[in-house]
Amino acid sequence: MIDTNEKPVYQLRYTLTRDDVAAFELMPRELQGFEKLWLFGPILLCGAAVGLFEDRLRPFLPWDPASMLGQLASVLCAIAVGYALSLVLMTARARYRIKRTPLPAAPICIDAFADHVTVKEEGSDQSFAWRDLTVTSTASHVILARKPREAIIIPLRAFASPEEMSAFAAFAEVAGSDPQDVSRENDDNNKKEITQ
Repeated sequence: MIDTNEKPVYQLRYTLTRDDVAAFELMPRELQGFEKLWLFGPILLCGAAVGLFEDRLRPFLPWDPASMLGQLASVLCAIAVGYALSLVLMTARARYRIKRTPLPAAPICIDAFADHVTVKEEGSDQSFAWRDLTVTSTASHVILARKPREAIIIPLRAFASPEEMSAFAAFAEVAGSDPQDVSRENDDNNKKEITQ
């Protein structure tokens, strides 16, 4: 049960902007499930097109696509074109998400406690245990991800200084870590000191 008398370690208030959403959406991340089709789909389609239309491409290519080196060159070109197309499509998809994400009209209020974080946004209060969040820190934001595409985005302007933002990110990472992992890490560090 959550202790309502507990005082928050951090209290943050800020208004989310489209730039903050862009910082989250444009972050590099591992593609999950069907999202991988955004990367591999265009590459496979370009490869299939080169294979199907090899004879028609012959007049436009500076190499013979029927030779061994020509086939290798065709495959490499198909991969390069497919990868470039993938990047264009994934960027367009991210820009679409940035544009379509609803921005809250009221400021977001975050209270960070030792074991959980509470987020108040447009009349709804949500509480999350630190262990259920993944913390990512950049030069301008701290991202508390609940799922790959759902996150609490906290900009630098919510903090008094970049140092405070770094301290909050470190606090969040420690709060979300498994106590057994922390004790194992401390034991490992102690063993290293003893052996030296």
